[in-house]
Amino acid sequence: MNDIKRVTDPVPGNLPADDAAELIDSPREDATVDYGMGIQSPMLSQLFELWRRKHVEGNLPGRNDFDPTEMKDCLGHIFILEYISDIDNFRYTLIGTKMVTWLGVDNTGKLVDDIFDDRMRLFYKGLQARRVPVRITGPVVWRDKEHVSYELIVLPLSEDKRMVNRFIGAMEFHMSC
Repeated sequence: MNDIKRVTDPVPGNLPADDAAELIDSPREDATVDYGMGIQSPMLSQLFELWRRKHVEGNLPGRNDFDPTEMKDCLGHIFILEYISDIDNFRYTLIGTKMVTWLGVDNTGKLVDDIFDDRMRLFYKGLQARRVPVRITGPVVWRDKEHVSYELIVLPLSEDKRMVNRFIGAMEFHMSC
């Protein structure tokens, strides 16, 4: 895609020095990306703080480090993405019921490329390489719901505490004025 803005050193993180791949700085043209994690939603803040407590000594938490009872206020808003190395893509393995209600579709089991354009997969690849969390905000234009805004966080997970093989995230929606 020619209209994808690529960057080589846009954000903080642990990007390997030998990784010369260009990275996408935003998943969507209409999205605002915040690596400073200026989270507005109390529910998203709660999930982020839980992730930070489990992110010990530079080791990323794994999916099994999270107990659903710790996240009961977030469960309907959570999504999990799993990296599928054979096809270099990500699959939504869990999408919370509140997300499904707001978006009007359940994409559980679908690949990122089945839902979005290549830009979104490339953005997740960049997050995977950087090993950093991100906050994103914007309108829900991809579902023709411009009157709805979202705030979401994406947090890297790793079974071996180093290489990102999943993301846990959550979205909160509200009506735009």
